[in-house]
Amino acid sequence: MPRRTGFSVFFALIVCLFLTTAPLSAMPEETLEHVVSVLPVWPGHEQGGQGASPGTAPEGSGVVVRRGVIATAFHVVEPAERVDIRLSDGRVLPARLIAGDAASDIALLSVETDLVPFEISPAPGLAQPACAIGNAFGLGLTVTCGVVSAVGVTNAGFNAVEDFVQTDAAANPGSSGGALVDAQGRLIGMMSAIFASGADANIGVNFAVSAKLLMRVTDALLADGKVEYLSADWRLGSADNAQLAKVAAPVVGTVRAGGKAHAAGIETGDLILEIGSRRTRTPRDALTALALLPPQTTVVDVRVLRGGAEKTVSLSFVEPTRQPDLDVQKNSDPDCPHPSAVCALRQAVFPVSSFDPVGSATRIASDLLVTNRHVVGNRKDATVHTPGGPKTAKVVPSAFRGDLVLLKVDGLPEDGQILDPASARPAEGPYYAIGADIARREVRVFEPGELILAPAEGADLGRLHVRARMQPGVSGGALVDGDGDLAGIAVGGGDGRYEAIPVSAIQLLLQQRESPEATRMTNRLGINFAACATAIDSVLAGERQEEALGQLSKTCKASSNHGQLLEAGRLLAQAGDFDAAISLHGQASDQVPNSINSRMSLLVSLQLATRFEDMTDHARWLLKAAPDDPQALRFSIQSGVWGGDPELAEAGYRALLKADPRQAQAARRFIDSAPPAPRRR
Repeated sequence: MPRRTGFSVFFALIVCLFLTTAPLSAMPEETLEHVVSVLPVWPGHEQGGQGASPGTAPEGSGVVVRRGVIATAFHVVEPAERVDIRLSDGRVLPARLIAGDAASDIALLSVETDLVPFEISPAPGLAQPACAIGNAFGLGLTVTCGVVSAVGVTNAGFNAVEDFVQTDAAANPGSSGGALVDAQGRLIGMMSAIFASGADANIGVNFAVSAKLLMRVTDALLADGKVEYLSADWRLGSADNAQLAKVAAPVVGTVRAGGKAHAAGIETGDLILEIGSRRTRTPRDALTALALLPPQTTVVDVRVLRGGAEKTVSLSFVEPTRQPDLDVQKNSDPDCPHPSAVCALRQAVFPVSSFDPVGSATRIASDLLVTNRHVVGNRKDATVHTPGGPKTAKVVPSAFRGDLVLLKVDGLPEDGQILDPASARPAEGPYYAIGADIARREVRVFEPGELILAPAEGADLGRLHVRARMQPGVSGGALVDGDGDLAGIAVGGGDGRYEAIPVSAIQLLLQQRESPEATRMTNRLGINFAACATAIDSVLAGERQEEALGQLSKTCKASSNHGQLLEAGRLLAQAGDFDAAISLHGQASDQVPNSINSRMSLLVSLQLATRFEDMTDHARWLLKAAPDDPQALRFSIQSGVWGGDPELAEAGYRALLKADPRQAQAARRFIDSAPPAPRRR
């Protein structure tokens, strides 16, 4: 299953201290008949269930949604050359991929047997008992139980369209596509994603696609082979702090002239409180509310707040009749609902393959591309995928120490777009990331986002920190503003926080081609990167653990690659070598001081080492940098209580009270009646 690393264990401590759950009565045994194990054959992999050791070959799960039709996670079967399924009685049957929807990570399989579909559960309630059924680690169908932790989760960051039911029922790799059911064995949702502490192991924060979204997508895929999501022809942004103090709701940033929102009377600056019967607090909530509407929907009521007064308007999805002479600026490309200056720049970004088989590169001259060093590694060349076919690019040596590399390639389109780093000007956003979308097999513009933090002053390798969405494959792509000016080179990130290397670094990269150290520095950085990558792979493969962990600390420290420092630190922390983990995470935080994700990784390592006093300065910085992030605030509360800084704990509590009142109640109890701090490790 997809995972998120570095998640704070403090939430687990709070749950253990303050939350109890009612026991779940026995689930009907026949529920297992509605769930299958999915056995894909991926290129270069064995097939699960056919002699491969459990956990070594890709496997997944599936739920029966129609007679003979199985829903599973799209990421389980999308790369597959063939798919079989294993029924609960042990039979293995061939399956056929009907269709898939990458936006919701849902795919449908058909099988020649009369499987009985699930009964759909009513909408679940918080703390309602729930069980996850799936093929965890390829060991066959297993049942784990817990409760519904949250409903209507739209901002987990895994998929473009999300309506998740969160649960603490254990889920692990292989559970993707499995069932989340209620006590009567009725389907609450399809397991889709997990957060993990450092490996692919469950830590009790798991997500299932809601049954409502699952059936919405199923109906569309069966009818048309694809999913068309309704659009309101608006662009929504997040409310500022002043607005959030009054009400949480997305703000209408722009309304397309002549579009559906315009026809409904919605105006720029309106707050969208509700779409249909669904309350909307963020732009992602609004996107989900529209995505859940059946495609045949003709009208939906939208409740808006304008000038302090609420009103309800009717949003019609029937195309309005336009006069022939009406001057409406149309978007010529429905796949890119962003400013035309931004959409045009897809021509300036190319998919590339090198050390990393899928990355992106941004064109900055007629024959020059720039990408991330971690895309190229220690290779001397890369394959650039152009409309005219693949081209071979050569690495251009530079003495620049950061995560950027120049590529020289001939034969790029003469009429293509070129981004000039020398002409860039400061902008405050919104920013757009442009890069390769692996699932769609195309270069696209991703959802925009505002600036979180600028590069730290005096940090040679500082970065732009933004909410502009990125995903695997985008590394090396362009980060641009709304006018199409280059702001930086995308690196990646997660949890709604993403990073890019600013244009000033590209200028240094170009200048330092002339350095006598250019070739030596390029070779050394590439060799160190590859050595660290090998050490990480050895640890993940479980080879000679003690020796591999020792090499991991040494080689990744020498690599000094920000992403590798974070990954290696997580592996060392997981293995119990907290001092080494803290050293690497500290190095990453020193390198990119304004990286919230780096600071959180460091705090997790310090927390696992029970070095609570050492956490306080970092937690105080995080409290200031991310005052609306509950995870960051939990660090300040825990380190304040156990690190001897009660003022920090109280400040974190006050901020959490605004950000998430439900968690604040548990935090208050923790502050007032905290158990003794765990012994230092």
